[in-house]
Amino acid sequence: MKNLLIAVIVLIAFSSCSNYYKAVLAPQTANADTITDLKMKEKYFILRNGSEAFAMKNISISTNRKNLQCNLETLPLEHKLHLTKGSKGKMEYSKPTKISNNDEDESAVLNEVHVYIAPGDNTVIGPYSIALDKVQKIEVLEKDKQKTSKSNALAIGISVGTVSILGGLIVAIISVGNIFY
Repeated sequence: MKNLLIAVIVLIAFSSCSNYYKAVLAPQTANADTITDLKMKEKYFILRNGSEAFAMKNISISTNRKNLQCNLETLPLEHKLHLTKGSKGKMEYSKPTKISNNDEDESAVLNEVHVYIAPGDNTVIGPYSIALDKVQKIEVLEKDKQKTSKSNALAIGISVGTVSILGGLIVAIISVGNIFY
């Protein structure tokens, strides 16, 4: 019986925990230093042009430090989570579980940088260049530790409450059973 209660606690706690991320504006406007710094941190760059999104590969800065060059590629599935603002549209992601190697790894969102340009600019797969002063904003995605902690605390509270109620019901059922025997 004790093992059943522990299993219920673990199941409820882990099924209710959520992980959240947030988009933080880059500390500086789009310039060569910002791009270089994010590139050194091995971030995954995504170009956003209205509803279009492209993977930015082989990023370099021009010698005059005013332009960004890259190759635009199709955005892989594991980097499309933020396009819909995460799971359920709540900037939520799930960590891969160790149960299966086929689980989708949504935590890749934590390594992304989104570079926004004015909608309508001609962007196609292949070589691409843009003046850094044409970049509207740069968002760096990172774990929202505060929101994730609150979610986990709530899940644990619900788990403890549920187990308390289940434990009380089990004790009541055992007590009632003992009265009749």
